[in-house]
Amino acid sequence: MPDQILGDRYKVEQQLGEKSGRRTLLAQDLQTQTPVILKLIARDAEGLSSDLTLFQHEIEVLKTLNHPATSRYFGSFEIELPEEGKAFVLVRNYVEGTSLFQYLQQGIRLTEAEAQQLGKAVLEILCDLHQHQPPIIHRGINPSNILLASPPQTMIDRVSLVDFGLIKSLSPYDETTASMVGTDGYTPPEQMGRRAVQASDLYSLGITLITAMTSIDPVELPRNGMRIDIAKVLSGHPKFLEWLQNMTAPELSDRFPAAEAALAAL
Repeated sequence: MPDQILGDRYKVEQQLGEKSGRRTLLAQDLQTQTPVILKLIARDAEGLSSDLTLFQHEIEVLKTLNHPATSRYFGSFEIELPEEGKAFVLVRNYVEGTSLFQYLQQGIRLTEAEAQQLGKAVLEILCDLHQHQPPIIHRGINPSNILLASPPQTMIDRVSLVDFGLIKSLSPYDETTASMVGTDGYTPPEQMGRRAVQASDLYSLGITLITAMTSIDPVELPRNGMRIDIAKVLSGHPKFLEWLQNMTAPELSDRFPAAEAALAAL
């Protein structure tokens, strides 16, 4: 697919990822001479009806976003693929940076100060998302979806939140999700039960920060019941450890209710 031109405008440079019936491509916009990201999903692929619903919803939600540190919608169209048949294509901005996951794969851990900086940056983005009417819940925060500035800048100088494929626009009258979505270990208990609220994103962020400081896979973190035993894996300022405990509380009533409250406490 490299060098292929899609939509009479986007020249494919490389494939970034692929799952059954879905592809993510880096392309060059021939009109603006700027890089963009193309997300393709086969329209007629079997078993992808829920993915198509999420894909179409992602388009509608991205149209409402205008935050400099999030994905932005540039357009969408249909194409005919030789083997897969028709496919939907979402065009979004290219966000420069390295994912937190890639840094962790290199053996890099965040210090407590860096984790606080990162938490603050992501919470500021979530404040904007959650203040939409209705609130927008990301539902998929994990190290792969947080992009950090590449060296020679310090990692936390510029933070972006990407991949809104699981995003939900939350009606004040409906806190349930249409399906169970998320990433193992980073998904809060209520989301496993097909419910997502603003505080659900806080849980995922808290787990992400703990993972970034310890390099321990979330499913391997020690627990007392459902509560993570942070003291067994981290030492640091007691107030920050207490903050992380609040962020990752399994019960919603024990967690910060919204990003603004978590940011103020941090």
